[in-house]
Amino acid sequence: MINRLFVLRLCLALLLVGGLILTAAVKNNAEAVFEDFVDGLSGEVYTMVDADGRVIMRTARRIFEGDEYIDRNNNYYRVRSVNGTTAEAELIKKITLAEPQPESLPARLERLLQQSLPVQQRKEAKSKKVAIYNSHGAESYLKGDGTESKDPGGGIIDVAAELQKALEAKGIKVIRSREPHTPHDAGAYQRSRRTVEEALKENPDALIDVHRDAVPEEEYLEEVKGKERVQIQLVVGRQNQNMANNRQFAEGLKKKADEKYPGLVKGIFMARGNYNQDMSPRAVLIEVGSHTNEKGQAEESVNFFSEVVNDYLYGTAEGEQAASPAPTTSRGPGGTALRAVMWIVLGLVAAVGIYLLISTGGWEQLKGRVKSFRRRELSDLFGGRGKEDGEDGGGDEGS
Repeated sequence: MINRLFVLRLCLALLLVGGLILTAAVKNNAEAVFEDFVDGLSGEVYTMVDADGRVIMRTARRIFEGDEYIDRNNNYYRVRSVNGTTAEAELIKKITLAEPQPESLPARLERLLQQSLPVQQRKEAKSKKVAIYNSHGAESYLKGDGTESKDPGGGIIDVAAELQKALEAKGIKVIRSREPHTPHDAGAYQRSRRTVEEALKENPDALIDVHRDAVPEEEYLEEVKGKERVQIQLVVGRQNQNMANNRQFAEGLKKKADEKYPGLVKGIFMARGNYNQDMSPRAVLIEVGSHTNEKGQAEESVNFFSEVVNDYLYGTAEGEQAASPAPTTSRGPGGTALRAVMWIVLGLVAAVGIYLLISTGGWEQLKGRVKSFRRRELSDLFGGRGKEDGEDGGGDEGS
């Protein structure tokens, strides 16, 4: 028989290892949350090319091996090497963009029930809410602001305000912070994280962090509805547990944009980083043109984008079915740590169970001990011994 002291020590060791794993998980999550690459300040432009050297896209965000990109035509690339500011990407395949999540059965049943009731008895419709903020609020446009950066708040604040105005015109409540989170440094996302935490208290349906890129203006110019307009690029952070949901959200937005305003969305960049997107399954960072584009055109583009957001989240005026509520992936910075704690608890319970099984000599003996324990607990609760089948309850057990 295995030594009981050895098993007890094994349980304690598992608990200690679990604690170390939890500490590492919290530390790594914090590092991923606040890891950022200061885009637009160094003046460097990173270029993603295919195997034949053809340019896929340019960005002021640093490109890393493993980053991914979905271009305007839905070609899906993955970066396999980076040499200086040039990243070579492999074409994986042409993809079909994700559809909005279908309405859940309980939500559909509730909606049908509400529609069957008299108007006076119907519940008030769930409010539509979107949160908008600017992690890099100093970003500006040379054509319109006269500078590429303005502290404390630049032209990107005005672009976010235009998006807010357009969404509110569609009956959407906008949770908006005008905090610029300056200076434009690696700590900006840590500061904006507190803004996101406040916004999440109102349970918004989506989070939109509004930025602009820092590349030559032609990179973000495309004909949309017969006129040259400023494009919008969607950015999804790869280092967060909501990455799959965030990507699905971004793909859904691009799909809607491709249907309504082909060319408006430039692409989806799955970049190394977090961008506070671990806090919600429907979070996206948008690059509205570049510092070299006209601010007025950028404001025009977010007006179009507001229609895309509305159609994706709430359906069209023609009665298209709205997307279901956001996935129930845990929100907030503690999501990863909470799952780590759950695994530790489960591991400890399993270790204790193994210890009890070994120490009692077998499964039947363990069941007997548990039954005896339950009987004693019932006795304490009701003031007398619990009756077993075949007992008259007249004497103490074992006497």
